[in-house]
Amino acid sequence: MTIDAVLHYPDDISQVQATDEAIYWLATIAAEDGRTTVRRQAGGDVVDLTPQANVRSRVMEYGGGAYCADGARVVYCDDRTNTVRLTDGDTERPLTPEQHRFVYGGLALKGDTLVAVREDHDATPEPRTELVRLSLHDGNPDGGQVIASGADFYAGPALSDGRIAWYQWHHPNMSWDTAEVWVASLEDPSDAAPVAAHDGVSAQFPLWSRDGRIAYVADEGGFWNWHIEDGPTWETPNDCAPPTWVLTPAVAAVVDDRHLASVLFHDGVGVLAMWDWSNHGVAFPLPGTANIESLSTHDGVIYVVAQWPDREATLVAVSPDGTRVTLAGPEQAVTDAVAPKPVWTEAQAGRVHSWLYSPPGVANPPLIVMTHGGPTAMADSRYRASRQFWISRGFAVLDVNYSGSTGFGRAYRDRLRGQWGLLDVSDVAAAVAEVVSQGKADASRVAIMGGSAGGFTTLASLTSTDVYAAGISLYGIGDLTTLATDTHKAESRYTDSLVAPWPEHRAIYEERSPINHLDRLSTPMLILQGTEDKVVPPNQAEHMADAVRASGRPLALVMLEGEGHGFRGLENRRAALEAQVSFLEQVFGMPHSPDVPRLPIENLPQ
Repeated sequence: MTIDAVLHYPDDISQVQATDEAIYWLATIAAEDGRTTVRRQAGGDVVDLTPQANVRSRVMEYGGGAYCADGARVVYCDDRTNTVRLTDGDTERPLTPEQHRFVYGGLALKGDTLVAVREDHDATPEPRTELVRLSLHDGNPDGGQVIASGADFYAGPALSDGRIAWYQWHHPNMSWDTAEVWVASLEDPSDAAPVAAHDGVSAQFPLWSRDGRIAYVADEGGFWNWHIEDGPTWETPNDCAPPTWVLTPAVAAVVDDRHLASVLFHDGVGVLAMWDWSNHGVAFPLPGTANIESLSTHDGVIYVVAQWPDREATLVAVSPDGTRVTLAGPEQAVTDAVAPKPVWTEAQAGRVHSWLYSPPGVANPPLIVMTHGGPTAMADSRYRASRQFWISRGFAVLDVNYSGSTGFGRAYRDRLRGQWGLLDVSDVAAAVAEVVSQGKADASRVAIMGGSAGGFTTLASLTSTDVYAAGISLYGIGDLTTLATDTHKAESRYTDSLVAPWPEHRAIYEERSPINHLDRLSTPMLILQGTEDKVVPPNQAEHMADAVRASGRPLALVMLEGEGHGFRGLENRRAALEAQVSFLEQVFGMPHSPDVPRLPIENLPQ
């Protein structure tokens, strides 16, 4: 597979919303440096509704909920102007002024009611997060009418006739630790009251049933299962929701008077499930998926953004009679796609799940170990050109769902509490040992790669084990003390649960920080970092590089101008991938690929 085949991916499809007028979704365009736009399909025609905008939110830095639709009207956040805007047929206008104080996300629209999660960046010592109502008519010079304030975080506003529901949480919790579902009247939001609020229970993603009851997920039974007010609980040993990293709507929808459609995770696979709360029945109307990114419903039809193991994501309409029609995305599988195989490994705290991609016809291949971010993310089996690229070049890939990953229930993700940098490291090493023992990878050519929190696991693995022959950190965390003191609001207390309360346990942070143990590093390192990253400050990468350089270990540091937490620009993504290919080829003594420039590596023996 060529570099261009990875970089020029088809427009990514996400966040479907169905109304009585049209079907809407977000498309992310690789050729335009990852610009995201709203697309609309009505009567078979697809129109780009926001050709001059980049539809993106920056609430909680990760964003989400950047658009919403009701009938023919669409409201969206334009990242290029930092405004919330309305498009309605031929009309397009701003709903908020251009300014730098407020950022918005988590949009919800019903009739003349528009609500949003708002961050006030003039507040100190950290941005103030509130739930606000935005006028569709007066330009909102004051930033909107506050509906709810006082919690540290708000998400998931859902509108019914005269009422609003949402969920909220407080420092030092993350939403998957403890979160509460609340309801208020729009006429008098001061009457707000909790529907589900229990310490140690994560309740999220409220939805309104047709008869005005609240449905939501909560994990007091060990898994994020659906509850309905004054009704039953869908009791299943499976998570039916992802974690809240971005403020996107629930991956669920009320279909009719008795059915709720939702994602359901089983052994690392996300499937579409239909719950009949009148008789506790469950159906699975879309077989073969790897994950369900989003769904919406109108008139009994379920519109699903489905991710597959053998092709890019598609938008599928599933009718009540079971008929399935692809509305966007490829219908045919990629002929040479390699689907991963699940691997379960007995590890220190229990079984650990991974996905193994093996290159066809290659004996004893070099292995790239992927450590996902979060660390509460989940590695699934969806088709990724980035995975297929490495397989086509003769590498095996191991994607590890180490302890702390979501999709496997609360106990699995709570394993990592207080153990970050320890248990994740041992889990990944155990998974590698399992694959090597089966003869599916070369033990002398194992590289570990991760970004963000996965970058921390990568760096911690390189400085505490002898499993790996090379490491690649993409905007990874090298110094936990600076993460605790110099990151954004959403994660500013995250390490309290992952490591220990800060600052009273500073010694633990210093002991777990890879940058303090570079004397143990014996492998070459490639460090890739964006210069405008506000989640992991660039100085962490520079300090790590300085320390590796001073130790005399082989090093390549690539700083990508203008990039934040993750790489979006086409040329920067090219530079990052080319650097990874050349780095691994050089340190593993492999032939040079003629389609990539040779990466300068300091201290590499010739």
